[in-house]
Amino acid sequence: MRTICAASNKVHTTTKLVRAMCYCNDTQIVFLDTPGVVTDREQKKYNLPPSMLGSCHKSLRCADVVGVVHDASCKYIRESLHKDVVEMLNSVQDMPSFLIINKVDKLRSKKQLLTLVRNLTNGFIAGNSIPGPTNPNKQERGFSHFSDVFMVSALNGDGVSDIREYLVNNAKPGKFHYSTEEWTDQTPKSVIEDAVRAKFLDFLHQEIPYNLKVKLDYYEEIDNEDKIICSVSVECPSERLMRLISGAGGGRLQQIKSSVRNDLIDVFRKTVILDLQLHVKNNFLLAS
Repeated sequence: MRTICAASNKVHTTTKLVRAMCYCNDTQIVFLDTPGVVTDREQKKYNLPPSMLGSCHKSLRCADVVGVVHDASCKYIRESLHKDVVEMLNSVQDMPSFLIINKVDKLRSKKQLLTLVRNLTNGFIAGNSIPGPTNPNKQERGFSHFSDVFMVSALNGDGVSDIREYLVNNAKPGKFHYSTEEWTDQTPKSVIEDAVRAKFLDFLHQEIPYNLKVKLDYYEEIDNEDKIICSVSVECPSERLMRLISGAGGGRLQQIKSSVRNDLIDVFRKTVILDLQLHVKNNFLLAS
């Protein structure tokens, strides 16, 4: 398994549609990792690309089945689906869809999990009502037309194989869209830049990382040595912010570099030599 799509502990890590390919039992599954639901206010607040507005709607046109991933760990949002997500699902009711409840290991009891499932599905799965108490006057919090529900812990890998089996069993006969050697539609440049951007989101607070510009300056792949050499520059809005990001003695920058390199080794399955530089505008000042 490869970690293909960049991920972090902050919202809006994914800024563009990314495809990841999986092969199982002579079946090709193409996953479309889309940017999350972005409002005009969020686009301005986090300095996000304008293309992210409405990108989820556009991605739906490319799919055969829709999977909705919901975070069970956050008590503020876990009891209901985002209204924009429900709106999108209602616009494609004829398309098969399923719910993935992630981080179920954070819930305290099975009763709590069952209540969560009932809320997110409005008490219906595959057209069948879920046994248990119902409140006819209760406002709907989820989507009533999910064909299935999966409870997983992506961190531990629990339940992930059930999703893969479900997708394989429901695959349609046809030609492969990609060769069996391909594992993503991203270029190495995009993979590296997204990995660096995601790591800054993990290591830095609040809106700081959203104001950084990441650029791959150099890339070389040495096939006979299974090695990749690359250099990435990160532009900061000010020198003060650059030194804050670097940390005392460049310690934080070293940590980020080491973590990014490990992620890239996992993705490319090769030795990765990474140079990571911080600069203000066109003046390079700090390197790791």
